[in-house]
Amino acid sequence: MSSRHCGLDPQSRSNNFFRQQLARNDLVAAPMAGISSAPFRLILREFFDGLAYTEMVSVEGVKRDNPFSTEYLDILPNDRPVVAQLFGGNPDSYQEAAEVATKYSNPDAFDINMGCPVKKVIKSGGGCALLRDLDRVRAIISSMRKGTTKPFSVKIRVGWDESTPVYNEILDIAQSEGADAIILHARTRSQMFGGRIHYEALADMAARATIPVIGNGDVTDVESYRRMKETGVDGVMIGRAMMHAPWVFKVIREGRDSQDYLAPIELYELIFRLYHKMQQHASANENKQGHYLNIIKKYAVWFSKGLPEAANFRAEIYKNSDEESFLNLMEFFKR
Repeated sequence: MSSRHCGLDPQSRSNNFFRQQLARNDLVAAPMAGISSAPFRLILREFFDGLAYTEMVSVEGVKRDNPFSTEYLDILPNDRPVVAQLFGGNPDSYQEAAEVATKYSNPDAFDINMGCPVKKVIKSGGGCALLRDLDRVRAIISSMRKGTTKPFSVKIRVGWDESTPVYNEILDIAQSEGADAIILHARTRSQMFGGRIHYEALADMAARATIPVIGNGDVTDVESYRRMKETGVDGVMIGRAMMHAPWVFKVIREGRDSQDYLAPIELYELIFRLYHKMQQHASANENKQGHYLNIIKKYAVWFSKGLPEAANFRAEIYKNSDEESFLNLMEFFKR
């Protein structure tokens, strides 16, 4: 039942989880497709002890207990707190998916993705498609509240485009239907992942909300973190910056510059710790076999940025597909 029916104030609910977590650490690791895997989150935990979100996973696959879907909900030892992000357009599926996910890996909380701008997700009726269907937004949030006693957040954008802002309308729905927190990626769907951040929308939402507000968008360093916090949000979610520098959380907490934070040999060791964790995870998930070598190449390329002869390294690493060649090329970080 929603909080308005069961007598629980939304703010008191969020005090049990999101507000407490953000008071302890106001940084949040974003849900990112192809990035926020269980092995990668273990690497994040070397630099970060706050809320981390899973990759988004379809409610349709989860409710059917499809292993290709539920594996996105894997939570490894020492990886808490974790929020499982669900997407889809069928309200009824959220209740069932939440029940299956709880039995599968028992995440600490859930999130509803209403902000993904990718066409495939929009065609499913999820993500940003919901920004244009507020009745469905209400039905989905209500279904999630009925399907779990766990806290959950709702991740949205400002609106479909500049002319149709709906963030306040969705905030009102989220609060009335029992959501425990809201995340605003302060761009519109039409902006995709570029363009200016609508700080005024974050400030507006933070001033109106009775549940915690988490801001998201282009936070990469101490300065951009402070700029977002000035809007009054309770937490700051970091996305793309953590792909290139998972240590960004520690850098911001320490008030430092992320440039040259780790020496090349430390980058080398970090990459291999991540690869080892991926291999361990793949051994228990056959459909991940061979997948992680391609993923780890991306991290090697990202981490090489700014190092001497990095351009040659990047060119060579994608020419080879076998593990032995990859291992030989990694000697680049030892120079």
